[in-house]
Amino acid sequence: MRQWKRMGICMIATVLSASGPGITAWAGSPEFARTPEVWAKLRDNVMEYDELADLIHEYNVTVQKNQLDINDKKKDDLITSDDYAQQYRDAAFDTRNNISGDNPIADAQSAVSAKQADEMADKNVQDITVYQLTHQQEEANLVASAQNLLISYFQKSYELESAKNSLELQQAVYQATLARQAAGTATQIDVLGAQESMQNTQTSIDKLKSTIEETKQKLCVMLGWKYNASPEIKQVPEVDMARLESMNPDTDKETALNNNFTLKINKQKRKNATADLTIQTLNRTIASNEQNINADVAKEYQAVLQAKATYEQAVAEDTLESKNMATADLKLQVGNISPLDHKKQQNAYITKSIAVKTAELDLLQAVQTYENAVNGLASTGG
Repeated sequence: MRQWKRMGICMIATVLSASGPGITAWAGSPEFARTPEVWAKLRDNVMEYDELADLIHEYNVTVQKNQLDINDKKKDDLITSDDYAQQYRDAAFDTRNNISGDNPIADAQSAVSAKQADEMADKNVQDITVYQLTHQQEEANLVASAQNLLISYFQKSYELESAKNSLELQQAVYQATLARQAAGTATQIDVLGAQESMQNTQTSIDKLKSTIEETKQKLCVMLGWKYNASPEIKQVPEVDMARLESMNPDTDKETALNNNFTLKINKQKRKNATADLTIQTLNRTIASNEQNINADVAKEYQAVLQAKATYEQAVAEDTLESKNMATADLKLQVGNISPLDHKKQQNAYITKSIAVKTAELDLLQAVQTYENAVNGLASTGG
């Protein structure tokens, strides 16, 4: 069962729930917020792609702290922009009350501070909606980051598989080189070259193993496990090819504009603004946001098309290599190819097969990035 990381903060509206004998898990939502079946699925020791958003929402420390922040603001009656502006005005009032006439330097500093607080009140554009949208954006970015990390986990795993396959071939080449050296057809330089190839690949393998472990640890911490936990990590879903056909950046741009967190935040700030200069600045910012969102959706769509073309090319090359492998198998049976040459062909075949898996992951990542852009995370520029 999952060894959940106990959150070191006071939870909001949470219920301490047992996920196994002696094991507890703090969730960000009360027990009645989800069915027992859904809670059981979230609390098992299995990491799944389609659960990432829910795991982030329930167990990510940043998300829970953000919810605490919203609750505190509500308790303090910090709801409207006027409430936030009043905070600055109260601070200005208190600061002016500190002016006693006994200390000219301190009085001058207090006067300056009070004036600055009044100016902050006039320029205030914050309200509870702005903070809520900002926290929602941060949560959405955390989900996107978790998605990328899980995809990267398998990308590196396939890279590791390919490196191990190459090492096997290099070991065979090394042994063959030693035999050739004994027969007088290879030099010591040839042997050292084969040995160096093995060592370099082994170094790559070690680095990949370390990277994969670090990626797993990052995911565990983000999703509620202890960093050194060992959950079962399920394979990511296959790309929905039908979805690729239905993508339409022209119509999706409008959805992206409606969903974009930064644009919503800036529009809410403009709604709250009272100073003419602030309103004008926000108008320019919003116009720039809209242009950049449209451009980003178009860019991410092109990235999907490029990833799709790369995937299709990888499939075609794998099909060809599969035929070459079948031919090499026949040649080996009749003695028309050496075991080493057969192994070289086998290495090429496995490499192409892994390339297909990697290209599909790249395509999934491109599709997910596009979907995230449409759902609120499109880049709005600097």
